[in-house]
Amino acid sequence: MSFQPIRNAIKAKLLDVDSIQQVIDFPSNTFTGYPAAMVTTSRSEAEFNTTQEDERIYVFTIYIMQEVAVLKEQKSRRVIEGVVDDVLDAFDNDQLLDGVDLPSNETIIISLPALSQIYNSDDTKYIVGEMEIKVKTQFKIS
Repeated sequence: MSFQPIRNAIKAKLLDVDSIQQVIDFPSNTFTGYPAAMVTTSRSEAEFNTTQEDERIYVFTIYIMQEVAVLKEQKSRRVIEGVVDDVLDAFDNDQLLDGVDLPSNETIIISLPALSQIYNSDDTKYIVGEMEIKVKTQFKIS
């Protein structure tokens, strides 16, 4: 198991969310449509379970971006909250992360999003919703 196939599946899941206009899998502040989603690799964690089994957790951060200039701040915050709900629903309804061949005992954990942060980039102001996706895999040690 590795970051790339999981990231690709997360990106594909975000592409299926109708309220998102663009999805990218690299850091950027240039988008062709809003709200936009950006998925990045955050970290990995590991834990020794038994002499025959280990656990590895792949952590990704999803940023939902809405430019403030067109909608203004209050409406942009409401848009972000709605899109974050849509993303949470999408992952809640696919806890096996369709399209990724994970070991049989995997679990996807979605942490609570931190909503309505303001981010300034050059001359552009964004409202950003942020959430983590954790993919926990347990695998046999050979």
